Amino acid sequence: MIKTDGTLPKVSVIIPVFNGENYLREAIESVLFQTYPRHEVIVVDDGSTDETWALIESLGSKVWGIRKRNGGVASALNCGIQQASGDYIAWLSHDDVFLPDKLERQVELLLRAPHFKACYTDYYVVDGGGKILGEVETPWYPKQEAIRALFARSYINGSTMVMERSCFETVGLFSETLRYTQDIEMWLRLLEHFEIGRVSEKLLKWRFHPSQGSRNAYSHLEETQAMFRQAFDRLGVAGIFPEYSESALAPQTLAKAYTWFGDTMAFHRAWYAFAEEQYKRAIEIDPSWGNPARLKNILNSMWRTLRMVYRRLHNTLGERVHTG
Repeated sequence: MIKTDGTLPKVSVIIPVFNGENYLREAIESVLFQTYPRHEVIVVDDGSTDETWALIESLGSKVWGIRKRNGGVASALNCGIQQASGDYIAWLSHDDVFLPDKLERQVELLLRAPHFKACYTDYYVVDGGGKILGEVETPWYPKQEAIRALFARSYINGSTMVMERSCFETVGLFSETLRYTQDIEMWLRLLEHFEIGRVSEKLLKWRFHPSQGSRNAYSHLEETQAMFRQAFDRLGVAGIFPEYSESALAPQTLAKAYTWFGDTMAFHRAWYAFAEEQYKRAIEIDPSWGNPARLKNILNSMWRTLRMVYRRLHNTLGERVHTG
């Protein structure tokens, strides 16, 4: 238990919200009832058209409400961060819930292990009514492995994160050009400079419900792929594979990196067309017959074709069963 005294670091909890009157009160109360004694709650109303702002006003001095035009989650987070006075920044989605000792356990870790500049936790998955549907135990990796792991799997839940405020001075704020992937892109930027830790306890309830913000599937996919392309280009071979930094510009090393990129997107995200782009790039860089990207591109194309055939057969059989 952290002792209560004036030297405790302050945590600013930012809650971005758009039309969230249904779950917002529970989210705010989960912060107000934290066992960690020194925190502030900043609720950023991102242009809501329902009764969200009235709810925020009804809580009076318990929360700091900020009202702005709609600009997306990243812009709301940035607005809150810029107004925050805390040493640490925590993010809570308006429909999620902190467990009572979440902030305490995370601040304990960050104070005990100062090489970690941020940390995340495990969490529960709950439905709209708060019933637990499942549990998520997140992995942990040192920063270089973590970068590669994030390309494969988005394993850090934004509502579980607590970050040193000073990190933003180094990496900048959340990218407001991104509406769906601002979290993963930020974690990748953080990992270029800092280690991120993990508290291996379930300290959040992440809500899965039908009224969550709708996402255009194509736009989401397009943005995610573009974000990973940009991150791959920015990091380069040395940023993703520091063990190859001395030969980072050599054609064979570059080709291996693009082949890894293709493998990761095909095997972990099932983005076969995207993977084909990376294999072809690897072959352009290293056209030798010994380049493994040649065989992998062929196998990737075959797998894409088989999946298309399977889906067509499945849809055809489904239609026949449905029509009797």
